[in-house]
Amino acid sequence: MTRKTLLVLAASRYQIPIITTAKRLGYRVLTIDNVPDNPGHALADLACFLDTTDIRGVLAIARRERIDGVIAACTDVAVPTAAAVAHALDLPGVSPETARIACDKTHFRGFLRDRGWNCPESWVITTDTVLPEALFDQPWMLKPAKSSGSKGARIINSHAEYQRQVAATLAFSRDHRGILERYIDGAQITCEGLLHQGKIAVAVITDRQTAPVPYVATRGHRIPSRLPIILQHRILDRLTQLWSMLEVTEGPFDCDLVVADEDIHVLEVSPRVGGNSLARLLLSACNFDLIEYAVRQAMGETILAPVSPPQKPAGLLLLGVEQPGRLDYDAKALVALSATPWVEHLVLDYPPGTVVQPFTDGRYRVGEALVLGRDRDEVDQRLTELQTRLAIRAIP
Repeated sequence: MTRKTLLVLAASRYQIPIITTAKRLGYRVLTIDNVPDNPGHALADLACFLDTTDIRGVLAIARRERIDGVIAACTDVAVPTAAAVAHALDLPGVSPETARIACDKTHFRGFLRDRGWNCPESWVITTDTVLPEALFDQPWMLKPAKSSGSKGARIINSHAEYQRQVAATLAFSRDHRGILERYIDGAQITCEGLLHQGKIAVAVITDRQTAPVPYVATRGHRIPSRLPIILQHRILDRLTQLWSMLEVTEGPFDCDLVVADEDIHVLEVSPRVGGNSLARLLLSACNFDLIEYAVRQAMGETILAPVSPPQKPAGLLLLGVEQPGRLDYDAKALVALSATPWVEHLVLDYPPGTVVQPFTDGRYRVGEALVLGRDRDEVDQRLTELQTRLAIRAIP
């Protein structure tokens, strides 16, 4: 009997759980990614080296291989391709229009503004955009329109800084467009969840830790959130409305928000499993396997709606360095911490001596850790202890 085939778009470390789960469930796995050395390719039954944004090329391969499902997890840039393939082949997935709106920051801002949602002042930026110096009387956020992993995103404080940075930021977007919007200083929040029949069946609200200013890349997540419960309920109500407007009723979702003076600002949303090992955090803290659910859903399986599980305090941290150089850390502490009961997961991506770059976006992590605690205070304390004992640094 021929095995059903799941097409996995991208093959980085963050797609490995998707690939291994699909194979555990008995599916044949096809990966598409334009980086031949990405580790997911070696685990797949068939690997094709093609850019995940090449919709025509990916669709041709999908037809040739007679795929039964397609998934774009942990990467925004591949979501429109997954939607187009699913639509063309009548497979489970969001609509191409939904993917177009959600995965382009300029389109998403316009979508919210047209519906009267609270949005910061913003400008659509191209290589020809000229902005007055007087505009920069307070901090702005500069982001590429189509990208992932916070590549090219940073806080801008002056017109001169904008001029120095804008070309590099736009280079991360295939159409060389970006967005400049007023920076909102508030609590950084992520909501990772699952929709079923138009309702949020599972949701975890985390306090999101970011890279040092001026960068904004995600460095970690901690649960439970310190936001008041009433604000957390308002976030879930707001996201339920938003996904209804986007006509998404089934599947995983990932959202980043800022809460300032009790005002909720939705920054980004995506109808996919979140990156930065969020699914690992959910599995440890909630005993809910979002990866398995997402794979089964992509393959058209009929799945019972999960009951929103209780949450255990936990914290996920992406490890990084603050300057370029050769990686150094306490190898004995790594071994000792790995055997510590409250350390659920700890891995360093590179051996000592490897040349590494400062953590400015998702590409430049050097490892990750997941710790458990009896309460949020203990989680925070243990994450601090782990970092102190590992003493990760880059030697110039």
